[in-house]
Amino acid sequence: MLKISKLTDYGLLAAVYLARHNGEVASAREIAEFYHLPVPMITKVLKTLHQSEVIESHRGVGGGYTFNGDAESVTLGQLIAALEGPWDLVECETTDDQGHAACAIRVACPSRRFMFGINRAVKGAFEQVTLGDLTRGVMPVPRVDKPALLQVGNPS
Repeated sequence: MLKISKLTDYGLLAAVYLARHNGEVASAREIAEFYHLPVPMITKVLKTLHQSEVIESHRGVGGGYTFNGDAESVTLGQLIAALEGPWDLVECETTDDQGHAACAIRVACPSRRFMFGINRAVKGAFEQVTLGDLTRGVMPVPRVDKPALLQVGNPS
């Protein structure tokens, strides 16, 4: 079943902390102590967020990490992709580095059309929640594009 990993959960917490302190340098230890989490795990997710260019890293004395962006322009979907890598609910929607389907029975699968729509809907829901929403702790009003969900046609 779809479940966000503990590291991704910690990464989301770290991103929220930095967004709430926009522009301020915070150390991994500071964030870990705030949430009562292990410093090595917070360090790991901060490095991942930095490599994905979500946050900035500052070296030296007083160094740490900052979020200097617009929290409304970073989505939960982007954060999950940065922390987890590319993901899909079902293997038939996953492709390798060359763009080939990971699923061997993709063409003949009777549930693929339905799973394509469900996959699109779930990923779309993650794209509607911003880092700003997470910092405020509120759910945005859902913007469901019903025609796009119903248009499962012949997914590639």
